[in-house]
Amino acid sequence: MRRELQAVACVGCLTALSLPAPAASAQQTSHQQATAQQATAQEATAQQACRVLALTPSVVRGTVRATAVRSGCADQARLRVRIKVAAAGPDRVVKSGSQIVGNGRITAKASCGSTPRRYYAVALDSQGRTGQSRSVKLSCGRPAAGGGFASAPETAVVTLTNRARAQNGCRPLVHDAKLHLAAERHSADMARNGYFSHTSRDGRTFGRRIQATGFAFRSAGENIAKGQPTAAAVVKAWLDSPGHRANMLNCAFTHIGVGHNAKGPTWTQDFASR
Repeated sequence: MRRELQAVACVGCLTALSLPAPAASAQQTSHQQATAQQATAQEATAQQACRVLALTPSVVRGTVRATAVRSGCADQARLRVRIKVAAAGPDRVVKSGSQIVGNGRITAKASCGSTPRRYYAVALDSQGRTGQSRSVKLSCGRPAAGGGFASAPETAVVTLTNRARAQNGCRPLVHDAKLHLAAERHSADMARNGYFSHTSRDGRTFGRRIQATGFAFRSAGENIAKGQPTAAAVVKAWLDSPGHRANMLNCAFTHIGVGHNAKGPTWTQDFASR
């Protein structure tokens, strides 16, 4: 009996001795949870502090330059910068660069011409952080004659077209910046994507491309050409073709936009009346 009692007492004793253990475990768990919460908070703070920025592009020594900056970061990641040109349809990347950094900056350089284009920069790292700069209109070199937005070959096409119009009793066309943009974008798109058509690869007609620049018109027309090396050659080719000649000598048209791309070369004339 005593043994049984003793055994019971020992069981009770063991139970009593085991009571503080859960309390210690709970305290340890609470401490671990607090430590984990603190670590999570610190990680969240670090993530908030780590950021990626894209600086607005600028012209330096005849090139467009854009910079991506990564700061406040405790880890390393691949930082990438992309220089983009705003255009009708998908914007295109004209230059990109990347480098593995902790905190630092990288710069990309893109060539540019005398025709103003709207550039912006995009920065991103391999951890998913991104940044985008505001867009800015930039050009390099000396602006060409004819309003500052057209290249020498484009201006020459306008001059030769107006000369032909004068010989046929039509008033000269005004070289319009918005029509020029529509024509220039189409020439560039055809050259870049290897097609030759009045319909863009995305299905847009020349009328829709003109409207996308904000130019409101009552009537419009378009000439395109490829392979003629000079302004004089392309104007002669158009004048020798009845359909193209009809657009050029349409006295109802009041404005023109000419786009030239060296690849091809590729040419576009957009005509319109308001």
